[in-house]
Amino acid sequence: MRKVLIASLFVLAMSLSGFAQSSSKIDIFGGYSFVRVNPGNGATGVNNNGWESTATLNLTNRFGIAADFNGSYKSENGADNKMYTFMFGPQINFGTEKANPFVHALFGAAHDSVSANILGVSTSVSDNAMATALGGGLDLKVSDTISIRAGQFDYLMTRFGSQTQNNIRVSFGINFHPKFGRGL
Repeated sequence: MRKVLIASLFVLAMSLSGFAQSSSKIDIFGGYSFVRVNPGNGATGVNNNGWESTATLNLTNRFGIAADFNGSYKSENGADNKMYTFMFGPQINFGTEKANPFVHALFGAAHDSVSANILGVSTSVSDNAMATALGGGLDLKVSDTISIRAGQFDYLMTRFGSQTQNNIRVSFGINFHPKFGRGL
């Protein structure tokens, strides 16, 4: 019985490594993000700086599903603003040997918090909202496992306080293409 179990696990492991080699791959992006936050209601826009990370499961050479996470921050006049987005959606790749232009439509949620110390009294407020990012970018291949994201440009819509905020997001950084199953 023990030999049958070990043989079954071996066959299962080999079939999974074969699946990993011949089908989808994962791209992992990490980098800098600039978000122009437009609060609406007559308030002036704010420039936030932060980070972005995305994991894309490429189901085919042209189509993938992206999971995008972003954090942007601004401190001014004793007030600290932190905005995070958590979005998922389809990505279409138009890649060639050296470059991969892509477009995506991401949908999910945003969390915004503001804290301040006013006359020695600490106060904070936070809110959750719907978020959508429509845009795309360009990855330039450096090697089989690394690309440089030359730029990603998104229209980032949020709905805080039952009002629509029309924001812009620009990101760049490094995109990793790990090769799972190599050497098995």
